Amino acid sequence: MRFHEKILFFPVFCQLLLPVLDAGETAPAVSGAGNGNAPYQYYIVEALSNLKRSDAPPPDGERGGILRIVAAQEEYEAASFVLHPLRAAADVELIPGALNGEKGSIPASSLDLKIVKRWFQTGTAWHSYFADSTGRQLIPELLLNDENLVTVDLEQKENYLRVKEADGRERRLWISAPGRIYEKLDPNRIPVADADTLQKFRLRRNVCKQIWVTFHAPSGAEGIYRGKIAVRIAGRDAGAIPVAVRVLPFRLPPPRTAYDLSEPFFAGSYNSVDLARYVRANGGDVPKAEKRVRAEYESFRRHNLLYPLLPCRNVYTKKEDVPLIRRQMELYREAGLGTEALFNAVSGFPAYTDLNKIRKLGDEVAINEMPLPEKWAEIVRTESAFVRSLFGKDAQIYCFGWDEPGMWLLRAERRSWKFLHDNGLKVFSTANRNHLLHAGFNEDFVNLGGRITRKDTDTWHEAGVRITSYADPHTGIENPDFVRRTHGLYPYLIHSDGTMNYMVCGSDWNDFIGGAGNFRSFNWIYPGTFRPVETIQYEAFREAVDDVRYATLLKQLAEKALHSEKTEHIYRARAALLRLAQIDPETCDLNTVRMEMIRHILELRNLK
Repeated sequence: MRFHEKILFFPVFCQLLLPVLDAGETAPAVSGAGNGNAPYQYYIVEALSNLKRSDAPPPDGERGGILRIVAAQEEYEAASFVLHPLRAAADVELIPGALNGEKGSIPASSLDLKIVKRWFQTGTAWHSYFADSTGRQLIPELLLNDENLVTVDLEQKENYLRVKEADGRERRLWISAPGRIYEKLDPNRIPVADADTLQKFRLRRNVCKQIWVTFHAPSGAEGIYRGKIAVRIAGRDAGAIPVAVRVLPFRLPPPRTAYDLSEPFFAGSYNSVDLARYVRANGGDVPKAEKRVRAEYESFRRHNLLYPLLPCRNVYTKKEDVPLIRRQMELYREAGLGTEALFNAVSGFPAYTDLNKIRKLGDEVAINEMPLPEKWAEIVRTESAFVRSLFGKDAQIYCFGWDEPGMWLLRAERRSWKFLHDNGLKVFSTANRNHLLHAGFNEDFVNLGGRITRKDTDTWHEAGVRITSYADPHTGIENPDFVRRTHGLYPYLIHSDGTMNYMVCGSDWNDFIGGAGNFRSFNWIYPGTFRPVETIQYEAFREAVDDVRYATLLKQLAEKALHSEKTEHIYRARAALLRLAQIDPETCDLNTVRMEMIRHILELRNLK
C-alpha cells in the first residue's frame, strides 16, 4: 500500500469502526484475560492477513481488545483472535452469547467459531501451488470444530487424519506419507467427519491458538450490537472476549462487472462434486451421496461460489449415471446456486477419437465438412432439453470445450461448436491468446490461463466474448490476503467477467503426493463424508467476491446520483467513482478499501 493511500484511508477506517464504541469507551476489564494470575491473554488479529501465524504471540495483535465486525445485512464476515496461554489448560470452552443493541438482539448462533489448525504442508506452502515435498512447514489453514480430526506430530513433522473403519473403530491415517506408499483416502468409503459444533480443546503454555469467527448478519438487523464470547476452563468462568458488530442498513447486490452493471460477475470454480461418482464409491447408497453433494453446494453458496462447473453426460458416460447426473442438477438448483448461466451442464465436444479423425484430414475445408457424430449430437439435444426444462428456456448453457486444447484440436472443434450454436447453446473454453488466431469468433466465454490484463478483456469484449482466468495461480496457496485480492478487486478492475479458478476441491488430504507436475493439493475445501472441511483461503474467496459486491452497490448508487438535478449529488457520485477507479488492487490495503467503499455507499444512500 502506498504511503499517500494510508494517509487518505486511515481516518475513514477509524470513522467507520470507532462508532462501534461510544466516545471514551474502552474494552471492559475482563476477569482472567491476562492480568495478574490470569490463565491466558488474548489478541484481536486481522483474519485475512498475509502474516503466516505461528504459535508465538501475534506481532500485529491488539492485546485485550474488542472483536469488531462490520457487515451488511445477510453478509458473512470473518474476524479472529489469538489465545496466548500463560499456563497449560484442559477442557477449554468458547461460548458465544447473544448480541444486543438498540434495535433488538442477534442470537448467539450468528457467531460461528472454529479453531485454525496448523499442519505440515510442503516447503512451498503459503506461496506456491508447486510442491517441494522435501520441505515441511507448519501452515495455518484448516477451520475445525474438533482440532483432533487432524493430529500433528511436531517432532517427526507428520500429519494424521482421524478416520473410521467399517466396524466403527477409529484409526489415524498417515496423510503426509510419500505418494509411492500413501494409502489413498476415499471419504465416500472411509468415514471422515469433523464435529458439528466447536469442541473443548487444550492449551499448552506459551503456545498460541488462533480462533476464527464468522459472523452472519441477520436480514432485519441494523446498527451497533454488543456481546461477548465467554471462556470456560475446566467448567469454570475464565473471562470473555468482548464483541461489537455494526450491521449496515443495506443488503449487498449480486456482483456485477465494472464495465457494465447489467452483466454478472461470475464467481465460480472447477470442482469434483460428482453424485454419480460418490454413489459408485460408497457402494450404491444414493441418500448418503446426496447428503454430501448438498453440503458441498450449500458451502459454495455461503462462500459466494455460485457458478461451479457441473458434471455432464458425454459419449463416455455409463447409462446408469445419467439419472444421477440429472439429479445433481436438481440438487444444484435446490441449493440456490446461479441458474442464469450453467457451466458444463451439456457436453461441448464429441469423443476424442472423432476429433482425432479431423486432425488427420489436415485442411480447413475437410474440417468444416466432416460429418457430425450423431451419438454425441443426440446427447446434446436430449440433455439440453432436460436442462431447459429444469432451469428455464432463458438459462444460458455454456458447453465446455476440450480442456486446454492444442491448436489442431481447437480447429477440430469448429464443426461441433457450430452445432451447439445452431441449437441455441454457448461455448465455454479454456483458452490462451493464440485462440484469437484459431478461434475466438466461435467462443462465447473464454477462461484464460495465467494472469490477464485490461488489454485482454478489452480485446475479447470487442467480439462480445466474456473472459475470466484461472491459474493466476491455481488454488493451493493458503495466504488469505493473496487469495482475496487475486479473485476479487483485481479481476473486477481490469473488467474481467469474473473468476473461474482451478479448483475448489478435488485433491486428497495429502500435500506430499506430488505427481507428474509436482503440484500441491488444489483444495479450498477438503473432502468429508457428509460435509467438507473449510479453510482460511476459502473464507478469503468469499471476501473477494464481497469486495466486488460492495463495489457493485457503490456504482449502482453513483449511477443513480449522476442523473440527479442537483450538482452536488453529481459531484459526490463522480468522487466515489473516481476513487474506485484509482484503487491499485495489487498494493492497496483491502480492509481499508472496504471501509472507504462503505463510506461512499452510506453517503450516496443519504443524498436528499
